[in-house]
Amino acid sequence: MRGEEPVVEALRMRALPEGGYDHLLEFLKLYRNAVQMVVDSIWSINEMLSKRKLHRLFYSNLVSMGFRAHHAKEIYIYAESLVESARGNGGRKPILRRLSARIDRYDYRLDLDSMTLTLKLHGDYEARLKLVSSSERVEKFRGWGNYELVVKYDGSGFWVSIYFRRAVKAVKPRTVMAIDLNFDNITIAVFSFNGRLAKLKRFKTPLRKVLTHRIWVERIQRRYPRSWRFIKGVRKAIDRHGERIKNISWDYAHRVGDLVAELASKHSSIIALEDLDKLRENNKKGKRFNKRLGLWIYRRIQFCIEYEARERGIEVVKINPRSTSSKCPRCGKKLAEYRHRILKCRKCSFVGDRDVTATINLYKKYMSKYPRCGVPGVAPNAPKPDENPSGVQGKRDDAMKNIKPHELI
Repeated sequence: MRGEEPVVEALRMRALPEGGYDHLLEFLKLYRNAVQMVVDSIWSINEMLSKRKLHRLFYSNLVSMGFRAHHAKEIYIYAESLVESARGNGGRKPILRRLSARIDRYDYRLDLDSMTLTLKLHGDYEARLKLVSSSERVEKFRGWGNYELVVKYDGSGFWVSIYFRRAVKAVKPRTVMAIDLNFDNITIAVFSFNGRLAKLKRFKTPLRKVLTHRIWVERIQRRYPRSWRFIKGVRKAIDRHGERIKNISWDYAHRVGDLVAELASKHSSIIALEDLDKLRENNKKGKRFNKRLGLWIYRRIQFCIEYEARERGIEVVKINPRSTSSKCPRCGKKLAEYRHRILKCRKCSFVGDRDVTATINLYKKYMSKYPRCGVPGVAPNAPKPDENPSGVQGKRDDAMKNIKPHELI
């Protein structure tokens, strides 16, 4: 991240039409049909089309259907993106069924004070909508610029997602925050560029609560092995547990993301995350491990950390996590199990908590990959066998005695 970077966020709100909504519903149907028409035409052309060629092929026809100029542009650009995505994934031609439309900023007026939105539709029609949202959510976007929105109809009502953006000044880093994600906890260590440990924290994850709800789902399915899909009450019970799993996961991920970003902002840190994108593909462990992996919310946690960091101008990098929990940070040899989650090096007698060791090795990998001017790209010096520094040697409680666990749920 250099200089200023744009941060984009969507505010989704229920929209209540003031007066009739026939013209708005008609517009959404016409918009969907127009996008489908362009998709059908592009699908038969076996080449990538530039915006200029798209404009030449479809603009006049779309305007003759009653669309405004910016409506037409949004339609053919959206249709092209659908076709490109489908072809890239080897899929079939897209068929649109949902009623939604992307509206450019020139075709709407937004007033957050009165919470009203006026949309310019086809044929010089307009639709005025009353937006419903908490004042706390809306207040966050005071001073942000909005540049487009998406309006949808789901059969029960209208929804509007307004896209806001603002420029965020990049934070000049003074430390590195290494984050180790595990099933049961998240370990965070903040290091200065010369290897000094500035902060050490651990957060418990809600995996056990999530697993409890998953066990209840499996019990219900075992009790009704053939009919659980068809009995309304049973299906509702399963859906209820699934909704709780989702709520617990996202609530935790958002809160951890905010806490981590605040801590990184306080220490002016670069955040070093483990690159876990290929974790599922590379996994070769047993059924029990795969079950826990399926409930692990590492993607959500990393997503929230990255987003909250971007909002504060903090840089995030991904580091290969290979061997970070099993390699000695002092001599590089393989560590052996010493006590529960405590590892020991048989060559240099280094003893340390598995999670803290992982953060040290993440820091070391970051410094070797992104060396700083005037700062040697080495990890912090590991303690000598006869020393007893907090956080790396002794009993498990000693290994984390600088950490005050925070259970967030």
